[in-house]
Amino acid sequence: MSDGTSATDQKRRANSYDLLRFCAAAAVIVSHHFAISGFAEPPVPVYGEDFGKLAVEVFFTLSGFLICLSLQRTRDPIRFFLARILRVYPNLLAALLSTSLVTMVFFANYGHWKDHLKYVARNLLMFIRDVDYVIPGVFQQSRYPDVNRPLWSLPAEIHMYILLFCLFWIFRQRHWLAAAMIALLALASLPYAMGSNFHYRAFDLYQHSRLACFFFSGALLALFWQRLAPHAPALLALGLLACAAVKYLMPVDSALNGLTLALIVIPLGSLAIFAFFAKGGDASYGMYIYGWPVQQFCILLIPGFWPSLLTALAIATAIGYFTWHLFEKRCMARLSWAASKGHALLRKPIDRENPTA
Repeated sequence: MSDGTSATDQKRRANSYDLLRFCAAAAVIVSHHFAISGFAEPPVPVYGEDFGKLAVEVFFTLSGFLICLSLQRTRDPIRFFLARILRVYPNLLAALLSTSLVTMVFFANYGHWKDHLKYVARNLLMFIRDVDYVIPGVFQQSRYPDVNRPLWSLPAEIHMYILLFCLFWIFRQRHWLAAAMIALLALASLPYAMGSNFHYRAFDLYQHSRLACFFFSGALLALFWQRLAPHAPALLALGLLACAAVKYLMPVDSALNGLTLALIVIPLGSLAIFAFFAKGGDASYGMYIYGWPVQQFCILLIPGFWPSLLTALAIATAIGYFTWHLFEKRCMARLSWAASKGHALLRKPIDRENPTA
């Protein structure tokens, strides 16, 4: 059975987005290692935020951009949501099951076996009921007893996917889509600037508004990228200057943070200078969802900050590439094969470049 990946592989190797995602995932691991070890997470020079926070913003900027490009090719709901599910869920299920099993055996936590099952079952529904972080009896001596804290961003990303699809479904013309995204960015700026603490189940108003400013900034740029792409180097220089100006001159956070970061991330990723990095695949999602539990074990078992960090980064990277080839690439290849052989709604080419957080 041909998986039809050659065209997609060629497209992946025409840009540097895989390298950006890899660097963002590595930055999350490095930043979190400081936190788990009891140190302050180091800030990014000039930008001010810690590396982990900036990395998540980069993920959402890229995600908004690439998902918007995908929706411009096809707005079919079956194709769109099936592709998102196959990208997110198989690896997530594997991460939840393996982490639950390994921690139960390692900590001899058999008395809490029901809590281990609940951890898996509830987190499969995190997009509607919020994330479960703690299993009683696991990592109790750690500074952070959370089994997998980075999962917090996944509900927000899925909600952004749904919201962006709805905008494409409602507004058929590009100028109306752009106007809707600008209005949404202006609306999201309010709770982002105010630091709202409203939270209900999987919806966190502050985090959703903050991440929406980056996601929809990337999406807005995607609407006009065909015209902007030839000017990528100039946009990158403009973005660097604008980002520094916003950080120094703006008294509060707003959608301008997302727009200026998008002017850096998207043009940088569009350059083919690091396209060779895509040959190995995209390890970022696996690194992101396995990194925290790997770090917890490394800090627990390996003395010394730097040895445990380097070991955790190496293991998380290996897992990221392994799960990319085992789950993500295969699932999307099967979807592509089904598109050519099966349902009439799935006959168009599938975009497999969408990222995760």
